Amino acid sequence: MEAPGPFFWRWCTRALPLTLGDILKLWLWELWLLLLGSGLNASFLPHEEDVDFINEYVDLHNELRGNVYPRGSGLRFMTWDVALSRTARAWGKKCVYERNTHLEDVQMAHPKFYGIGENMWLGPENEFTASIAIRSWFEERKMYNFQNDSCSKNCSHYIQLVWDRSYKVGCAVTPCSRIGRVRHAALFICNYAPGATQARRPYKAGKICTLCGSKDRCTDFLCSNADRDQAIYYPFWYPKWEVPRPIVCDPLCTFILLLRIICFILCVVIVLLVQPFFPNILLEQQMTFTPGESIIEKEKQVKIKEMKEKEIIKKKEPAKEEDEEEEDEEEGEKEEEEEEEDES
Repeated sequence: MEAPGPFFWRWCTRALPLTLGDILKLWLWELWLLLLGSGLNASFLPHEEDVDFINEYVDLHNELRGNVYPRGSGLRFMTWDVALSRTARAWGKKCVYERNTHLEDVQMAHPKFYGIGENMWLGPENEFTASIAIRSWFEERKMYNFQNDSCSKNCSHYIQLVWDRSYKVGCAVTPCSRIGRVRHAALFICNYAPGATQARRPYKAGKICTLCGSKDRCTDFLCSNADRDQAIYYPFWYPKWEVPRPIVCDPLCTFILLLRIICFILCVVIVLLVQPFFPNILLEQQMTFTPGESIIEKEKQVKIKEMKEKEIIKKKEPAKEEDEEEEDEEEGEKEEEEEEEDES
């Protein structure tokens, strides 16, 4: 007797007949729930090379730098730098709320600058915006005493944000399943060049733009320079310590790849040209070796050949013995005939 099926399943199949589209939807919902349960939920955070994201944080940096108090006389205008954003992304992938250990090393955080500055923000992913993160750094000005050049609490983010010599910035935000007590975290990192590495006030107070260079001009209360602010893309540079590291083929890599292709084509052409003059070159015993044939198979064939030769030799030996017996009999008969002739 067949066991009865579950009542709920029978009811569902009768009341709600499933189509192929319904089955696919169920699979997608199940996949979505698995992703949510494993902490790999889809992220809606901006990419580090998203133009709107770049414009947002660069413009906000310049806005806040131009509104410091007391007024600054020589703060530089900031522009985006792709290498700094790649460094921020590479360190963010580690998902640790710690200072980057490669910022002081030559060509480890930037191909041109060293002594890179850094600001970090950590919070829930659904609460992140570049404005919230950067303004939280600027709020540290309340802990900073400009006259005494001292902080009542941590104000290092503010000092780096308004550092007068910095003119390049690159940021990236990384989704992390968990950092410390923050689950589904967003780790926002901005790198600056040159960084705030000297023990002094972040800028000199005075009349706006009075300490700008001779080729600078005053833009939004900051010192801008067309040559200095020009964007450089560094297409073949990525941090050496980034894991996993992006696959990039620089000019040397491209040259070697093309050289190998050319050599392969030349080899094929040479073989095609030489083969008509030596049509039987592949029939030589030393060169006959089928592609799928292994050394073990060759040895087996040799052993089989030796065994066949031994069998042939064994078959020939009885025939030789019979011939020898016949010869002995013939010789015996001859001797008997000779003896009879002698007696007669």
